[in-house]
Parts: sequence; structure tokens; C-alpha cells
Amino acid sequence: MRRSFSALFGRFFARAYLELHHDFVWFAAIDGDNFHLSPSWRVSRKPRSQTEMPDWICARPGELAIGEAKGSHQKSNATRGGMPGPIKTANGQITGVRVQKRVRQGLRTTWRSKRVKGWGVMSRWGIAAPARDPYLYVLDPETEGEALTPEEVEQLVQAVARTHVAQTAVGLGLLKDFDEGMIPAPRRRVLVADDQEKRFFAGAIVTPFGPLDLDFDQAKALTALLPDPNLVRFVGLEESLFTSFLQGQPLVPSERRRIGDLSLVGQDGLVVAPINQIIDLGYQGDLS
Repeated sequence: MRRSFSALFGRFFARAYLELHHDFVWFAAIDGDNFHLSPSWRVSRKPRSQTEMPDWICARPGELAIGEAKGSHQKSNATRGGMPGPIKTANGQITGVRVQKRVRQGLRTTWRSKRVKGWGVMSRWGIAAPARDPYLYVLDPETEGEALTPEEVEQLVQAVARTHVAQTAVGLGLLKDFDEGMIPAPRRRVLVADDQEKRFFAGAIVTPFGPLDLDFDQAKALTALLPDPNLVRFVGLEESLFTSFLQGQPLVPSERRRIGDLSLVGQDGLVVAPINQIIDLGYQGDLS
């Protein structure tokens, strides 16, 4: 149980660190070896490397990184005697992968490695007995390869951004599988009360245990039965950003801001809001 929560909290704190201290916006979860961000970009394991793949490839305008989160509940003083074990593992995971671009060489197609910075972020729980303070430990190795050109940085940033939005949209039920690939699913369009910009959002009803297949009236009735109504929330994407994604337009960060006291829109256009602040406008068809 502690190991599972350590891993969960490790990802939470690592992502918060990378967002707040390095301004990363998009986090594409690396789903196995030879993970394709687009037809031209992939993340692959180095030959003979035995490490697991890192958690993310992260991006913001003009910057990219491989991210690996580590959580620890060790009672020992993990910094005594040098680098903590989890950070050593993270270092191996980051340096054990290659970020590669697909290039043509005559009649052949090859994959060329490009150098990308990495961030290994370890968080350790505070311990009461023996007394140990919580802390973060961060390491920043690089992957091997050629330096990225400015044009390649922009291409790769957009590939990461589009993968981030696609993964988020699938999780929220905004995209579904079809014969020719992913297509947008019909869904409800909503407003968030007190949003001065009157932005439209689409998404799902979510609890700490995952999404719920309920309409908004059922979700609001459920919140009345809970000791903490805020356990049931709406999580969705800003519709204008999702439309830009569907139309293949460049994706740009939003401004991170609060809506009222309890709702928040992140730089990636993801909104989290209590159900009682949601104004349901009904089902919409293809948002593209």
C-alpha cells in the first residue's frame, strides 16, 4: 500500500514541480518502447538497455524534457552517502532512452537521435518515527544525440502537445476509436459559473475513484449524499483548444487561472470544477 501511494504521490509532486518551477505545459505519457508522438517523432529504448521507460516527455514553447517521477517512503536518511537509489534508477531510465526523428537518406528511412534534457524528480514522505523531513531531490541528465534545431524544437513541442491533448481527450471520453482512427464523440457542452470569459468546456464527471457514467442531474444528486460534495467534480477541456487540436492547428498554452473560489483552468486548457458550478448546455455533435 505504501509503495503504491509513494508512486502515486511521486508522480503528483514531480508533475507539480515541473509545472510550477519549469513552466512545462504538456506531459505526454510514454506508453512503452518505440512510443510514437507523430509519424516523424518517437521515444525508444537504447539497444541493450534493461531499464523501464520514463514517465513523460514534457514540453512548453521552446523547451522539451524527458520526465521521470520517483516516490519514496524509506525511513533511512536517503541522502546519506550520495545519490538516493530512486534517483539513480531515474537517471538510468532517462539516459536509457533516445528521442528520435524519422529522416530520409536517399531511398532509406532512418531514425536519428536528438539530445533532450531530462528531469528525474524524487519526493520522500515525511516520517514521524524516526523523525525525517519530507524533501524533493532533482537530477537533470540528458539523452544522447544531436542538438535540436529551432525548427525541430517547434515540431517536437507540437507533437508532444498534440499527444497530451489526445491522451487527455481519450481519458475523458472526448475521442473514441473508429475504423480510420480516433474521432470526436458527441458530448455535453458546459459553462462554469462565474467564468467571466463564458468559455465552453466538454469532459466528464470524475471522482477520486475514476469517471462516472452519470448525467449532471444524477451527479448533483449524488453530491447531496456525500460528506464532501467536492469529491464529485467535472473535468474537461476548453472547447476552443479541442477544436484547434481536431483541425490540426498549432496548440498554444492558456493562462492558468481560477474561476471563482473552487474551479481552476490549467495552461493545457484542462478545467476542474465542482459539479454545482457546472451549467449544462446539452449534447453537442462533432466539435470540429
